[in-house]
Amino acid sequence: MRLRTDCGTENGTMAAIQCTLRHHHNDYYSGASSHMYGSSTNNQRIESWWSIFRKGWCQFWMELFADLRDAGYFKGSHEHQCLLRYCFVDVIQKDLDECVRLWNSHRICPSGTASCTGGVPNELYYLPHR
Repeated sequence: MRLRTDCGTENGTMAAIQCTLRHHHNDYYSGASSHMYGSSTNNQRIESWWSIFRKGWCQFWMELFADLRDAGYFKGSHEHQCLLRYCFVDVIQKDLDECVRLWNSHRICPSGTASCTGGVPNELYYLPHR
């Protein structure tokens, strides 16, 4: 219902998308109220996750696709996109699934300064009563 982001350059687009998608809703957080900016000190957990994700999983793919582009193997055409998708989709999906599995099974320490509980993400999601 509500998206909170820091003022990073990529987040202006996220704010616009969120507000657009929630424009026709009738609840308290509809339209412009569906997004708010906040300091990144309150986003430490998600910033940590993005750092781990980038370093451990997607940096390799970003560099590979940049190298393919720079070598002239990928020009952005529909044919090139289909070829890359055909060649890499299964491998990328396996990497993403492994990243999700590892993240959702690790233990998060409770925060003394935030109102977030600690625990294992999958347990926090599927067994909130615990």
